[in-house]
Amino acid sequence: MAQLIPLVTRDPALVRAAQALRHDVFVAEWGARPGPPGLETDDFDADADHLVLRDSARPDLGIVATTRIARGARYTQREFEMGPLMRSRRPLAEMGRTCLHPAYRGGTAAFTLLRAALDHVALLGAEVVVGAASFPGADPQMHLPALRRLTQEALAPPALRPVASGPNAIEIAGEAPRSAMQGVPALIKSYIRAGAWVGQGAWRDPAFNTVDICVVLDLDRLRLPPLPQARVPARA
Repeated sequence: MAQLIPLVTRDPALVRAAQALRHDVFVAEWGARPGPPGLETDDFDADADHLVLRDSARPDLGIVATTRIARGARYTQREFEMGPLMRSRRPLAEMGRTCLHPAYRGGTAAFTLLRAALDHVALLGAEVVVGAASFPGADPQMHLPALRRLTQEALAPPALRPVASGPNAIEIAGEAPRSAMQGVPALIKSYIRAGAWVGQGAWRDPAFNTVDICVVLDLDRLRLPPLPQARVPARA
């Protein structure tokens, strides 16, 4: 059985290992614009805490999941106007750059990562967590049914609703059948099951080759489901 161990760190070696996993997912798999060889980095890494997940049953894999946590919403504000949340004066934290090794998707790792992240957010004194969550592929049309369904099911209330802003903002109008949720990435579905809302509109990020939505989680309405049974991924 997998033994998933979360750790919040700023240790340079572990941060580089997290950035290497991000490169494998965002650059090699999703087609984001490459940066330093073998790493996916940005200017926000230095001021953030990095939550990493390791599996003691598979030490050969190193870090199997990661997310970045910081006070405020500096990164998210590049894509979404946060006026209502800022005026609420509720303490904010943001999560971002979340990714999982392919062998750990669809199981216990995403839940373990989210639980550990929210524990850390609580230690930071935040009441609301925000973040830009991504659909891989920067063509909005391919994601439009899923984006419409998300908006139907989980649009944030006006007092907590970020709005996509700027020339890359995408308006989401119209309806879609429930089956359109099949097009929503599993990680975003995990957030919605935990009680998260989504902001209004989406944001096209051609450099990252994604379409982003803003996820908003009020910790007062948190509802984490039970963890699924963990399995040890087969060795390559």
